[in-house]
Amino acid sequence: MKYQQLLILLGFVFNVGLVFGQLSDGALASAVSNQACSKIAAELEITPLLSEKMKFNGAVCFYHNGNLERAMALFQEVRLMGAQQQHLASFWEAKCHAALRQDSVAMICLQAIPSGNLTYKMLTQKEFDQLAKTSEAFIRLKESLAPSFNVWTGLLGTTAVLGLLIGFILLFGKSRFSAGEKRLAVVMFSFGLILVSYVLMWTGYVAFFPYLQNVWQFLTLLIGPSLYFYLKDIFKEEYTAKELTTHYVIPMVSGLLTLPVILSSFAVNTGISTDLYIIGTSPILLTGHLLFYSVFIYSMTKNEWQVDANIKIWTKLVAWGMLLYTTAFISYFILVRCSFFNPEWDYAISFVMALGILVVAYMGLVQKRVFSSEPIGNFLPVKKYQSSSLTPAASESIKRRMERLMQEEQVFKENELRLADLAAYLDISYHQLSQVINEHHGVNFFELINKYRVEHVKRLLADTSFNHYTIIQIAYEAGFNNKASFNRYFKKEIGMTPSAYRIKENSEVR
Repeated sequence: MKYQQLLILLGFVFNVGLVFGQLSDGALASAVSNQACSKIAAELEITPLLSEKMKFNGAVCFYHNGNLERAMALFQEVRLMGAQQQHLASFWEAKCHAALRQDSVAMICLQAIPSGNLTYKMLTQKEFDQLAKTSEAFIRLKESLAPSFNVWTGLLGTTAVLGLLIGFILLFGKSRFSAGEKRLAVVMFSFGLILVSYVLMWTGYVAFFPYLQNVWQFLTLLIGPSLYFYLKDIFKEEYTAKELTTHYVIPMVSGLLTLPVILSSFAVNTGISTDLYIIGTSPILLTGHLLFYSVFIYSMTKNEWQVDANIKIWTKLVAWGMLLYTTAFISYFILVRCSFFNPEWDYAISFVMALGILVVAYMGLVQKRVFSSEPIGNFLPVKKYQSSSLTPAASESIKRRMERLMQEEQVFKENELRLADLAAYLDISYHQLSQVINEHHGVNFFELINKYRVEHVKRLLADTSFNHYTIIQIAYEAGFNNKASFNRYFKKEIGMTPSAYRIKENSEVR
């Protein structure tokens, strides 16, 4: 009886030892990524390979450890399972046959792999050296997969490079760019890298840069928030750090889930399931996110203050560029599921997306000049006021009335004054008033109002009887409602800060 108990105990200890000696899914994947299959050879022999992933990684390790027959049997099991890695398993099965000098069978395995799942780089591996010398079919297959450009990919590649160059200009240009333009640089880099990844996939060069095929989804999620906050920065609209963080939560999470997949391209295994990456980069998430921000950005063109014709056209074109890109993006995910979809459509849709990119990029580059009141017709084939019925005499009359209203009534002191308000005082349409301001003063409405406000501040700063007022109190009295915009406009008009101007004027009085 004692001997039986001892045998049972020994059997239990032996089984526990086997269990503790077995490899986990993560440990096996790590051994494959780190090319350490020889170190786990003993554990691999006693580990049951049940899942598709473990069968595949186990087969890879058996292959590297020289057990080709065992590896080939496991690759066949994965292929017959018809699961996610079936085509990659077929490729490895071909490698096994090629290593065993079974060239004809290896060629059959390679030809069975569907288009798009086999790359030129895969066929350059040393196992196929003999096939490359003796098999005409292999040579033709390899040549058909050789990376190359066509007219479409050439155009899209040029657009991608242009987008990246514009991003560098905005980010590292010699001028002092605003925070808004830095965000536009993020948009341009994202657009450019997305197109680069597309072009690499179509040309076959992605095999040499495998990590790039996993970044375009994350970059797509950066576009909407970055363009949205670019416009908010340009328009000097206030927002909090909490609001900024909220808008970037989804891109940040997607980026974190993408990082392990990118690292796997460099043989670094993090042990994080790729299922999470698939969720964080799903087509539904990408299209929904783009659509939300396209509508959000377009709604900004309806802002009440944004009534100057130059700025209105500029903003709408930025918004339409985003809508154009989004429409093409969504169309792709709808049409790609249709039986009549072909690569030419893919190129055409991407070309429309590229046009959207170019529109946003161009309007971003001319933004400074538009906001400096240079007529939009200098950049676009737009003839302003071509249908206006305002005669030169009427235009001159409105100009004199407006100047009198500014000088005598000082309506510019109203800090919420809008073009429509001033037009109502003059009993004309705001379109007519916008035309008069642009034709006679060469500036937009807000530039004109701020010129009057700056002149008023100058008078008060030079008057010693107002020395007991702070500069910001004087600025608010003149109609400014934002300290930052006041300082910016004053320095732009006068060439020095308000404090320096007050000191200069007071010293001259003494």
